[in-house]
Amino acid sequence: MSREEKVRVKIPKYNIPVLQVEHVLLSVDILLQHEELVTERLNDIMRNMESLNAVDMPIIVAPIPGSDKYLIVDGHHRWAALKELGYKKIPSVLIDYFDPKVKVYTWYPAFLGDVSPLIEGLQELRVDVQHCNLGIDSLSEADLAGKAFIMFGRGGECTIIEGDVEVQRRVIRMLDVLAVNGLIRLAWYGLLTDASEDLMKGEIDYVLARKAYSKAEIMDYVSKGGVYPPKTTRHVLPFIPAKNYVKLEILRDP
Repeated sequence: MSREEKVRVKIPKYNIPVLQVEHVLLSVDILLQHEELVTERLNDIMRNMESLNAVDMPIIVAPIPGSDKYLIVDGHHRWAALKELGYKKIPSVLIDYFDPKVKVYTWYPAFLGDVSPLIEGLQELRVDVQHCNLGIDSLSEADLAGKAFIMFGRGGECTIIEGDVEVQRRVIRMLDVLAVNGLIRLAWYGLLTDASEDLMKGEIDYVLARKAYSKAEIMDYVSKGGVYPPKTTRHVLPFIPAKNYVKLEILRDP
């Protein structure tokens, strides 16, 4: 990635098999999202569904212990698109969320551009921002605990952004606004090591590190009505469902 290119998403490479798996039709109303939606992505999915007159592949869900609800693990925008279009059912593949083969990580936002608007915006919201002397390559989970983000700059800067998931939400929204206004070029990294390498090469100016929530934390937060900011979690599953193109008319109320 160069400074002239648009910075998008850097996804780790995995050898995950694509499998034909059995699905069930679940009511859209018993599924709970764990992340906020991206409007542009939702609109694209809706247009694609209407063009195909089908849902191209099932979503992945997991039972929420102690309830009759299901956590949406993968497929938030397909679920939201069907709801928006007035359909009542969605093809779903059920998994055991606590199976060790189901992994959960996080995404790391990064950007090219001036950090001042972000810092000033956080200060206006009275978010506690402090300088630190941590190193990105020696960062530990203990360093990240209890913090919204630790931000590392290309010149060796380290900045702690104190707070919880609500502060993370504010930071992500600020980055989105700055990107939309052309003040920064936003990127998302699946691995902090990749971001660190690009930081050293000057392909990004800043990266924000944060802790990855555990499966138990995610289940508890969602069961209490919580919804994380976009790209808070990065799930790696033991398979990818093959496309099966379920017709939309099947998904109406019986």
